Amino acid sequence: MSSLCVSMMMLLLVAPAGAAATNTGTPAEATAPAAASDKAERTARAAKFFEGGRYVEAALEFEALRRDYPGDPSLLFNAAASRDAAGHFAHAVAYVREYLARTDIGPDDRKQGEEQLEESARKVTAVTVTVTLPLEGPQAVTVVARHVARSPADLRPELTFPRTTPRQPLKLELDPGAWIVRVEGPGYQPAEQQVAVASTPLAISLRPELVAVVHTPPPQVRAVPPEVVETTSRGLYISGGAVAAAGLGFIAGGVGMIHGQRVKACDDPTLAACRRRFASGFVVRNIGSTLLGAGAGLAASGLVWRANDPRRRMIAWSALAAVGGVGLILGEVLVLRGTIPFSRDNTDPQGTLAGWSDHWGEHRHSALPALAATLRGLGVGLVAGSVAGLIVQRKHLGPGGARAIRVEPSAGPGHTGIVLSGRF
Repeated sequence: MSSLCVSMMMLLLVAPAGAAATNTGTPAEATAPAAASDKAERTARAAKFFEGGRYVEAALEFEALRRDYPGDPSLLFNAAASRDAAGHFAHAVAYVREYLARTDIGPDDRKQGEEQLEESARKVTAVTVTVTLPLEGPQAVTVVARHVARSPADLRPELTFPRTTPRQPLKLELDPGAWIVRVEGPGYQPAEQQVAVASTPLAISLRPELVAVVHTPPPQVRAVPPEVVETTSRGLYISGGAVAAAGLGFIAGGVGMIHGQRVKACDDPTLAACRRRFASGFVVRNIGSTLLGAGAGLAASGLVWRANDPRRRMIAWSALAAVGGVGLILGEVLVLRGTIPFSRDNTDPQGTLAGWSDHWGEHRHSALPALAATLRGLGVGLVAGSVAGLIVQRKHLGPGGARAIRVEPSAGPGHTGIVLSGRF
C-alpha cells in the first residue's frame, strides 16, 4: 500500500489474507485516549509488536490509532491483520468489511483486502439471530456480540451489528467459543443470551422499557386555622361597616350641599359660586355612594368565610370577584353617562332652562349617578374582599390550596368587560 511506511509493509506481508461474510460488524466506539506520542511513533510501536508475535498488543495499538486517525484506511487494515494473526477472526472479518466499504483505497489495496477477507471468513461461523419486536414500537435496534475471554490477556472489543431490515434475521460471523449476544434499542429493555458458537440459530425478544410509576400520595386536606377565619371575617365586617358609615356621612353632606339654601336660592348674580357648590354636592354624594357600596362589598365577601370547605370558599370568592369586576366597570360607565346632562346644564344653567331655579329643580334629584356610584363601590368592595380572602387562604394552605386569581378590565372595539384569570 502506497501510504504505508516500511514497517507497515512488513506487517501486511506477514498478515494472513482474509475474506467475505454476510454482515458488517464494527467495534464498539470508546472515548479516544490522549495520544502519548505522534502517529509515526505509535505506528512503529504497533508494527514492532506484530513482528515480535505480540498480536493482541499490536491489534489494540492499531485500534487506538484507527480511532484517533479515522481518515487513514491502512490503520484499519493492519488492525484486521493483527486480529487475524491473534486468532480473532470475527474481528478481522468485521474490520476488513469496513475497510472494503471505504471509497478512498486503491485497486491494489482493495484486492489485498478481498484476499484477507476470503481467508478470514473461512474461520468464522455464521450465527443467525432473529429479533422479535412489538409491532407498535421502534424497529431499529443494534445487536452487540461480546466474546467471553478465556484468559485476562484475551482482550477483544465488542462488535456491533446494526439491524437495518425489520423482521429479517441477522447473521453474525463469530469465532468458535462462547459469546454473549445483546440486543438493545431506544424504548426497549436490553436482552442478552450467552451462546456457544454453532450453526444453531438464536431467537431474542425485546420488551418495551418500563416507565417507573411514582406513587403520589393524595394531598392532605388542610384547613385555615379557626382563629384566622374568625379574625379575617370579623375584620371584613368591621372594615365594611366603617366604610359604609363613612359613605353615609358623605352622602348626607352631599345632599345637604345640594338642598342647602345657598344653592337652592342662589343670590350670586354670576351664578359661578352656585354652580361650583351644586357640582361639589354631587361629587361628595357620589363619593359617599361609592364608599357605601364598597362597605357592603367587603361585608359580603366576609360572609364566604362561613363555608368550611376551602375549595368552596375559593369558588365563591372567584365568583364574587367576577361580579365585582363587572360592577366596577359598569358602575364607572353609568357614572360618566349619568353626569353628562348635569355637567352640560350646569356649565350654562340658563342656556337650556328658563333660570337657576329650573336648573336646580331639574337636577337636584338625579339618582342615576348615585346608583351607579354605589354599584361601582360594590364592585370595588367585592374584588378587594375576595382577593384578600384568596391571599389569606393561600398563605395558610400553601400552593396546594386555593389559587389566586386576577380580575382585569378588557375594552376594545364594540365591547367592554373583564378578564378573570387564574388557576381553580
